[in-house]
Amino acid sequence: MNSDKIWPKLSYLFGLIPLGLLFGAVAFVAGVEIKDLDLWLHLAMGRFIAQHGFIPTTDVLSFTIAGAPWNNHEWLFQLIVYHLYHAFGPQGLIQMQVVLVTVTMGLLFVMGYQREKLPLVTFLLLLVFLVFQQRFTIRPDLYSLFFFSVYILVLSAHLNKAWALPVLFGTQVLWTNMHGFFFFGPLCVFLGLMSEAVKRRVPLPAEWNRVGRLTDEEYGRIKKIFIFVILACLINPQGLAGAWYPIKTFFSLSKENKIFFSHIQELQAPVSWGGIFEGGRFVYYKLLIFLSGASFIFNRRRIDISALLLWLVFLIFSLKAARNTTFFAFAAYLVTMTNASYLSLKNLLPLRFTASSFGHLTLIVVNMLMGMWILMYCQSIARRGYFDFDRYQIKSIFGGVTQQSYPNKAVDFLVENHIRGRFFNDFNSGAYLLGRAYPAIRVFIDGRTEVYGGAFFKEYQKVWARGDGELFDRMARRYRITGALLSNMLQRVPRGILRHLYQSKDWIPVYFNYDAVVFLRDIPMNQKIIRKFALDLSRWRAPEIDTLRLGVEPVSPYQPYYRAFLLEAIDADEPAMDELRQAMRIDPAYLKAHELLGKLYAKKQAYQEAFDHFRVVAAARPMDKQVRYNLALACLDMKEYAEAKKHYKAIMTLWPKDPKAYFLLTKTLVMAKEFDEVLPALQKAKALAPRAKKDFLRLGDLLLDAGQYDLAGTVYRLAVVDGKPDKEIEEKLRRVRQKKSIGKKNPG
Repeated sequence: MNSDKIWPKLSYLFGLIPLGLLFGAVAFVAGVEIKDLDLWLHLAMGRFIAQHGFIPTTDVLSFTIAGAPWNNHEWLFQLIVYHLYHAFGPQGLIQMQVVLVTVTMGLLFVMGYQREKLPLVTFLLLLVFLVFQQRFTIRPDLYSLFFFSVYILVLSAHLNKAWALPVLFGTQVLWTNMHGFFFFGPLCVFLGLMSEAVKRRVPLPAEWNRVGRLTDEEYGRIKKIFIFVILACLINPQGLAGAWYPIKTFFSLSKENKIFFSHIQELQAPVSWGGIFEGGRFVYYKLLIFLSGASFIFNRRRIDISALLLWLVFLIFSLKAARNTTFFAFAAYLVTMTNASYLSLKNLLPLRFTASSFGHLTLIVVNMLMGMWILMYCQSIARRGYFDFDRYQIKSIFGGVTQQSYPNKAVDFLVENHIRGRFFNDFNSGAYLLGRAYPAIRVFIDGRTEVYGGAFFKEYQKVWARGDGELFDRMARRYRITGALLSNMLQRVPRGILRHLYQSKDWIPVYFNYDAVVFLRDIPMNQKIIRKFALDLSRWRAPEIDTLRLGVEPVSPYQPYYRAFLLEAIDADEPAMDELRQAMRIDPAYLKAHELLGKLYAKKQAYQEAFDHFRVVAAARPMDKQVRYNLALACLDMKEYAEAKKHYKAIMTLWPKDPKAYFLLTKTLVMAKEFDEVLPALQKAKALAPRAKKDFLRLGDLLLDAGQYDLAGTVYRLAVVDGKPDKEIEEKLRRVRQKKSIGKKNPG
């Protein structure tokens, strides 16, 4: 056989290896354990619809917004996941995800497939997969991405088929009742319509007018499709209101609802100007931006403007919120392969081979390297897991329900003891409470941000994040709150709200563990449970860890650490230290335990012990600013002023724009009676923080007490903001003059 024919076939066959491995990786990684927060709200609502036989148009889940209008545009997804969960348990939902993700990736492959560019197809699909896997969370987004792929496939390759219209109409009906992103369907058709109109009417550069032109028949069909998919959006429980709802919600985010973008991770921008060249979570997304953008440059003479518009729209959309990056990844892959179809590898590669066999051999090596990378990636993923303290074994991150996202034991306690009522809860645990305990328990807040609105979320933040106890008490009376579940899983419970509830006579802790604290209001309906389970956390005893059963497996002692964190927050310091001793038995190098132990020893004024623990953390995390501050403060507390100065100056070198270091250095200088260096340090602090009035006043008071009257007066004047008169500062300066006067009268 002619070698000129063998090498291309051999190259192609080797190209199938990484492609096969990639789809194996997709199916494998999509089997990740259930960890999404909102899923449980969908399960609760699916159960409600199945049991009651209707889709409510007002809220029935929360007691704070009960009866508020609610357009539940995800009801069909909720029914599907409820029935799968009811019939097959968690594994049924995971298998649904595996099938959906694999089929969606298959559609992308079909759309971008070019035999002679198979390595490029596989590489781009690999990047798409690495972005896509961040959404393997069993959400309605999975269906949106599948429907999006169906739309692009039909519009790009099958518009000439008579079945294109009914397929897209049916797809749109399903999408409208699955997820709020259903407006992407009509948007894709509109972009196709608009680009075709431009090609027909507007003179464009180079060959742009001819590339991707539709026939008259296809142009007529896409117009009909646009009308029919718009009509399909009206087929939902609330008709026109339901069809308009996503657009209305989108525009509402520009008002008071902006607050959600700063507090909810998936709504935050994936890229900032300062982090464009950083790696991390969005590195593959950034790489797709670069490659797809470069493909337009290489193919600048034959750009299909429908592809360009699709790319621009979804790039802008994805830059607004992290949750949208997968949609752009799909679009980037499709437009890159569209542009690549007009180019040969000779146009893209700078290398020129004297023999075609060498070029194919190079592709074989590239394919093998890509296949090896996929295998190593899957191997590293497969080893991931965490320790299950109940079974004393490692729990894989694949299959079942995660133990790291939900207050599962706390909710088990509520369900097993048939506890009912209206519960205050943190934002992250609301959906899980609904999925496990509704309707016995109604929640304060859950993940439906568009229903609660920005104003309500701000009030919630005042209570949860800022610990506004008075506001909580007013809300408790207003909403007749009977219980509170404070989850400690995805974030540590803020000290303010925890202390307020623990110190209140009206609230009794009945459950305490690493995952959450549960309080019940001291009212008649809770008396039986309170008598049985009331806790005095000042007498808490840490559960013993059987280190023999642990063996030599590396185990993160997060459970005793989480309990210690909660105990320290309510000043149950001895029980907290008991928990941390258990954590150190499991892993003596656990840095979080060292850090908290340092804090606890500092509270006990055992500053040397505090320093010893902070030093361990600082040695392992030298770029952790807070740890550096802890170390410096421990030195200051030990009156080791030279060492404290050294650490503060190190902080200034690493973080030169942080004024806190200058203020604390000044405090150290005052305590060390090194007054000559005070003013230069404070002048730098003034340049960095011109409005830090309280910090300057505190330092002025220290200098006044040290008898440095002139220097104190100078520092008080630095506290002036924008040159405006200030009665408090004038009073401080009057005291300086008074002290100086007394000093002159009594020079001895």
